[in-house]
Amino acid sequence: MSRTLFNSPQKKWVRQFFWLPAIEDFKASSNQELKYLTFAGPEGYDIDFFVQDGIFKLENIRVWERSDDAARALQAKYGFGFQVKAGEAFDLSKAKDERRYFPHNIINLDFTNGAFQLPRARHVPHKFELIGNVMDAQREHTESFMLLLAFAATADVDSDHGKTFVQKVAFDLATRFGYTEPLFNLTRDPAGTYPQTLAAVIPCAVIRLGGEHCYDTQCLGKALYFPYSMKRTGMICFVFHLTYDNPALSETNLQISKRMDTVVLRRQEESLVVPVADVNKSVRRRSAQRGVLPIVPV
Repeated sequence: MSRTLFNSPQKKWVRQFFWLPAIEDFKASSNQELKYLTFAGPEGYDIDFFVQDGIFKLENIRVWERSDDAARALQAKYGFGFQVKAGEAFDLSKAKDERRYFPHNIINLDFTNGAFQLPRARHVPHKFELIGNVMDAQREHTESFMLLLAFAATADVDSDHGKTFVQKVAFDLATRFGYTEPLFNLTRDPAGTYPQTLAAVIPCAVIRLGGEHCYDTQCLGKALYFPYSMKRTGMICFVFHLTYDNPALSETNLQISKRMDTVVLRRQEESLVVPVADVNKSVRRRSAQRGVLPIVPV
């Protein structure tokens, strides 16, 4: 078996047992074919899985791919008419030409680098500005949707500039909610507990972004995995359901903001008690049940 980061046993588990059930629940409440936006990579593993499972049709899938070669590989695999746009996701999220392909029902932003990887000081991390751009494009259609996120989660991935945001959110959670675990972890064992810190910090930031775009943003799940049990490469994954609030035209911005503040605070507090699924443990358990030897860590 090829030791591919994007198709490790742990990543397969995330697709089948973490993302798929949430998407199936979303699909059950929809009366239309689902549209899917994803970073698929040259092999399109997620596309193959969801199409074979009957979740999406190929014509309803759009891919943002930073590599021209990967984009060509996807078109060679799925046909010349397959919807793949080459370019940096950050730029595509702002591009006017991309707006005509919105809205999407399921959006999968699977980053292989850190959420807080910043080469210099910036008012907001690039990943969160990208997510905000996507929310803005969805909002134009008053569309509720499901957001799947994944980030590299080891401490050496994020820069010092980026970690400043992590520390500020951790302090905010401690002062507003009395939730001190992230702040405690950052002071005692920042490297060893970094994935758990991100599991608390990232949802609260995404929920706040959603509220600013009039979305009631609920964190439905969290999962942590280490591909092929390699501890130096951790990935933290999330599932969010975003429901558009659809404010009345007669409401002032202040009224809308106050109402959404209440929603944001409730959803942030709820997110702090959402457990983090241990994917590697689940994979080992399934392997033992099936009599399959686990992959030896390297």
